[in-house]
Amino acid sequence: MPDILFINETKALALNQEINGTLLLGTKLLAAGFDVKLLRFGQIRSYQKDYESFIRETTDRVLELQPKCISCYTVWPHFHMMLRIAREVKARAPHIITVFGGPQSTATAQTTMEKIPYVDYVCTGEGENTVVPFFQALLRDGGKGLEDVPGLYRRVEGQVVRNTAEQPLCDLDTLPYWDDRLYLEDYDGPEPGIGAKDYFMPLDAGRGCPYSCSFCCTSHFWRRTYRLKSPERIVADIRYFRDKFGIRSFFFAHDAFTIDKKLVTKVCDYMIEQDLGIHWMCSARVDCVTEELLQKMKQAGMVRIELGIETGSKRMQKLIHKNLDLDRARRMVKVMLDMKLNVSLFFMYGFPEETVEDLNDTLGFILDMKDMGVQNVNLFFTRFNPATEITVKYMDQLVLDEKVDILSRGVFGYEEELPVIRENRELFPFLYHLHSQVRDEYQYLRLFPYLYEQFPNSVKFLRQLYKGDDLRFYRDVVRCSQDIFDRGANAVVAQIKDDPFVFVEKVADLFDEPFIPQLKGLMRFVRDVQKIRMSREDLVIEGEYGFNFLDFKMRKPIEEYSVGRTRFRLSKTGGVADMKVVKIWTK
Repeated sequence: MPDILFINETKALALNQEINGTLLLGTKLLAAGFDVKLLRFGQIRSYQKDYESFIRETTDRVLELQPKCISCYTVWPHFHMMLRIAREVKARAPHIITVFGGPQSTATAQTTMEKIPYVDYVCTGEGENTVVPFFQALLRDGGKGLEDVPGLYRRVEGQVVRNTAEQPLCDLDTLPYWDDRLYLEDYDGPEPGIGAKDYFMPLDAGRGCPYSCSFCCTSHFWRRTYRLKSPERIVADIRYFRDKFGIRSFFFAHDAFTIDKKLVTKVCDYMIEQDLGIHWMCSARVDCVTEELLQKMKQAGMVRIELGIETGSKRMQKLIHKNLDLDRARRMVKVMLDMKLNVSLFFMYGFPEETVEDLNDTLGFILDMKDMGVQNVNLFFTRFNPATEITVKYMDQLVLDEKVDILSRGVFGYEEELPVIRENRELFPFLYHLHSQVRDEYQYLRLFPYLYEQFPNSVKFLRQLYKGDDLRFYRDVVRCSQDIFDRGANAVVAQIKDDPFVFVEKVADLFDEPFIPQLKGLMRFVRDVQKIRMSREDLVIEGEYGFNFLDFKMRKPIEEYSVGRTRFRLSKTGGVADMKVVKIWTK
């Protein structure tokens, strides 16, 4: 019978999937003599399979353990699930105390306490300094001292009360390492692939962002205070996980790692001096890196960097308070590619003030980056997360439009929890829609860059035929495959994964240039090569493709391809892919 059962959304038993914050709080409590257990969603068999079974099995597991208190870590994709679990636990065991914490609860604490009677307490902000005093007062001192816990929301005689004392920020260099009792007992032997270069163990390198982007709640949660661990502590953390588990790749978890360039340089110098033999990646603002700093970071082992560009419109850069110089961003991305770094770019669209012209600028910027050689480009439909500037400003205009399935796609339990979602807009604004031309007409644009990933050279050439009107290119894709798009986001995603060629083939048929047959033949060939490469079983594809392989081999531009066709035998046997040219016909 544990004192506290932490529940979080960890999907699988893997060290790089564990929630650092939960394990830190649990470690602090264990050190203070509390009995603590951890329950992950991924440990419930029906998770992501059958929602009602998942809720029932999770509740049953809680009641089997009979904790005095459950503490739910909340982020927006799983908030409805945590609320449902709390409701079921309270219905079956009213004596179990329910506590919510994490980013989502911090942003919606007042509303949660006012509207959700089965949540007893909400703890906001960083919890490392307050978790022990809170549970000491709650479970050992009969409630005495709860009024002194900073940032705590509670009920007093039926009224919601917020403790107004300012919550102290913790000293990151003094944070403990996870207590083995919280996680190792759940693991069955060494984790496969833990030493691979692409494993990337998240490492809490620092917290906070001093910027005030209108769409982001990070500054709200961390109080706009930028902090970075000392070089000595970062290296000590690397050594700890490397030596204990054999991990060789790390993700420095920080929203804007490189804001203090001098401090990051010191971190890199110390890592180089220690010769750690590891790879790492980080997130950064493109205006907070220089070529000199990037060289130093690469020398220290950085192999990948993630950059939030958000919009390719200069006007929107100002409106969302991102304020990036897009010309400089292009130059810096080119520098990173020349340095052979793996670059990931992140964009958003569907901002309230965004026009079609703004959107065309963003799509153009994205496709230019793909043409430049950036492999990883991510485009997201803007959500209205709690406590952000745009959410506060437009809350009254948000509507729950179930036809906009791009918002609900992949949200496990969305349909089952619709009544709660519909009644609590302030708690679930991220699932609500704001009607505008961009948001109504371009819901599936976020899927468009995937076509570039599948056919980078062919689609790049097809793009040139649109002469800068990239949105018309997208509209033609939708128009030519309207039957697929009419079936919704899941159908579109499934088609892109299964055979994206059908989208671009139909668009190619809109043009009558003499090289179109060769272009289509080349795309069919690329599609089948990918099928062979991705196949987990032995596979043979033999067929004719409407282009001359010699032109392809000589790297001619598509408009200079001769009229011809090539017969290939593509195969995969015993995990080895092979390609043979059977015959070439030319005119």
